[in-house]
Parts: sequence; C-alpha cells; structure tokens
Amino acid sequence: MIVKIIPATKNSASFPAVGYNTGKMDKNKGELMKVSGFGSLEALQHWRPEDYRNYLKAVSATNKAVKLPQFHAVISAEGKSHDKHQLTEIATQWLAAMGYGDQPYLLVFHKDTKNNHLHIVTTRVNKQGKKINDSFENLRAQKHLNQILGIDEKHSAKQDIAKALSYAYSTKAQFMMILESQGYTLKEENGKMAVIKFGHKQDEIDLQQLSFSAAKPERASQLKAIFKKYAAIYDTALLQKPLPNRQNIKAYTSDFAAYLKEKHGLELLFHASGDKPPYGYSVIDHAGKAVFKGSEIMALKELLTVRATGKTPVEEKVWQEKDHDKDTKAYYAALLKAALYNYPDLAQGLRHQGLDLLFDGEAFFLADEHGDFYMNASELLNEKQYSYMVRQFGQFSELQTEVEQQQVTVNIANDVDDEAIHGRKRRRNKNR
Repeated sequence: MIVKIIPATKNSASFPAVGYNTGKMDKNKGELMKVSGFGSLEALQHWRPEDYRNYLKAVSATNKAVKLPQFHAVISAEGKSHDKHQLTEIATQWLAAMGYGDQPYLLVFHKDTKNNHLHIVTTRVNKQGKKINDSFENLRAQKHLNQILGIDEKHSAKQDIAKALSYAYSTKAQFMMILESQGYTLKEENGKMAVIKFGHKQDEIDLQQLSFSAAKPERASQLKAIFKKYAAIYDTALLQKPLPNRQNIKAYTSDFAAYLKEKHGLELLFHASGDKPPYGYSVIDHAGKAVFKGSEIMALKELLTVRATGKTPVEEKVWQEKDHDKDTKAYYAALLKAALYNYPDLAQGLRHQGLDLLFDGEAFFLADEHGDFYMNASELLNEKQYSYMVRQFGQFSELQTEVEQQQVTVNIANDVDDEAIHGRKRRRNKNR
C-alpha cells in the first residue's frame, strides 16, 4: 500500500480536489465514505460541492500567510486487498497521525481502477488559524502508513544494509553514501554506526563489518565511455535544488546527472563546502554495485566544460533476446526480486539495481543495457512473483493516471523513474 500527497497547484485556494472527487461520484466512479469536521454541513441530506468547498475556503482564510491551503492525498491498495471500509478506517487513522484528525475533511473512495484507492481532501489551516505541521511530511506520510499497516521498517533497513555491504567501496564515506542515497541518516559513535530513517534508529552497523575494496577497473572503463557519450548530449551545467524534506539544504544536479540516475542507475553526488561551488563528486554505480571517485571517471572540470549538442542518437535501440547461461539468469533473477521486494516501490528498486522493465504490448522484459541482457521477465520469476510484479506495475500506472487527470505534474513516490514504472515500448528483434 502506498500514500501520495499531491502537490498543490496555483489554484489550490479554490480547492479543486473537491470538484474532481465529486465529479467521480457523479459518474458513479466514486463514493463519499466519510465527512468529518464540517459542523452542521454534515447533517445535510442534499449537499453541494460548493458547500464543502466554501467551508474549507473559510477555514483557510483565517491564515492569509498560507497561499496554497489544499491538502490532497491518495492512499492506494494493491488490487482489491482492502475494501472501501478498510481504506476509510486506515485513512482516518492516518489523518490523525499526520495531525489532521480534527480538520474538516472528505474521504472519497474511487472504484474505477484495478487498485482500490481513496482520496483525502482537507485544508492545511486549522480552525484556530494555525498551519498544520508539514515538516518532513512525505517521510512521515509513508512512515505512519507503515505503522498503521504493521510493516516492519527495521527489517527493510536490515536488507538495505546487507545490500550496501555488498558494494565495492574504498572508504567509510563512500559506504555511507550508498545508504544515504536511499534516505538514511548515519551517525557514528563508539565504533558503531546508527542507521536512522523516519526520524528513528532502525539498526546499527559495527564498523568492523566494513570491508574495503576497489571497484573493478573494467567497470570504470565502461563508465568513462558512458560519460563521454552522454555528456555530449545532456547539459552538464550544475543547478541547485532543495533536498526532499530538507528545504534549508541544497544539493547540486544537472540534466546529465538526472539522465544517468534515471536510465543507468548512476548517482552523481557533488561535494561542496558552504556556498562555494563543488570541488569534486562521487559516483554510486547501483548497476555495478560500486562507488567511484568522480575523478576516476572524468575530472569535474572536464565534465563541466563539455558542451552538450542536445542531439540524441538517431538509431533506436533494437533489443534482441539471447540465450543466457544458468548463472546469468540466476543473477538477474536475484536483482529483479530484490527490486520487487526490497524497496518501497518497484520503480526505486529497478533504478537502484540498474535495470529497466520494458513492455512491448504483450509481455514484460527485463533489460540491463550495460550487461547486454534482455529476457522475458516470466522466465526469471515464478508465476506468483510475476503476477505480483504485474500488479505493482499496474498500481503505480493507475495512480500516475489519477494525478495526470488533475493536471498535476508529479512523480509517484520520491524519485520514481517514470519510464521504468510505465514501461518503455521498445522495438525488438523477435528472431531467435
């Protein structure tokens, strides 16, 4: 189950989510499950969307400083695993945990997709004119949902730690980057490293567990080729952007860095001191399970001076299935299972494993461009696992469609690889 807080748009003050959801109800695609905190309006037998919208606007008007007061979220179940009543109870508990329990809110169940889901509409301003706390709300949103559902976050942390320990890293700092890239905070004390997420310690690592080793030189050569090829296509100029849920801290990125992360499972972490420009960078190679100093691949000065042409390769990639030995199949099957079960969502797992899930209109294919691997995913998973993968694919696709219908530009879950989760339609050579 996932929760998504939909970012407010410039017309948020008019509470467009009310009309969107009542529109679903008018088409018999939605059902009003609960009305709470609206006072006398709750007793109306024949109510209008304007009634609730005006009430929310009136409450919001008590704090002029809040320009985008609408709070709109979606809780989506996997398939029909939770019915409308269960989702309503979960949403009620979740709102209380997020600080919205006493707010005026509407809960609307949508029944027009394969995955049952429920929309939540309320205001960020309470009846005392104070803004509801929104600090780290995306982290808190999933954390509280996990707690309500009884999901063991500590177990997930153990799996992430085990995977990080399997990477090739030459320093403690490089090892820490691997877990930090997955949203963990690390604190060292007395020979131990506390692993923190959602504001709580999930586990700890004995520093003696760290095993330092250099990444394979041949992999570095492959990355150099990738850098040279795509730095000439995508702009390498650095831009600053706030880190998710850490608005006072900014990180550096670029079109080039975004492309490598999205398509090749390569994260570029730029290192800077204060407000000064970056003095270096590191590369986390999730596909090759290694960490490199950026200078081992391409010097920062050289990278930043490459002039992008913006011209993409004209020839489209043609995928061709090949025969792979047993060990290769087992290796990629393990990567796909890790992506499927060891991450908050399938898209993050695919990206971190350096994989693409491609859909040709008939079946799903797992691809790893760097490993020259392309195979029907059904040959790597058993029937139960493959069905689960397809359901995960469908769940995120539906939720993305929901968001697009409201003309909101947003990714489903933080840092979701849209192409990975929606499936790129690639031409492939079907000749065996």
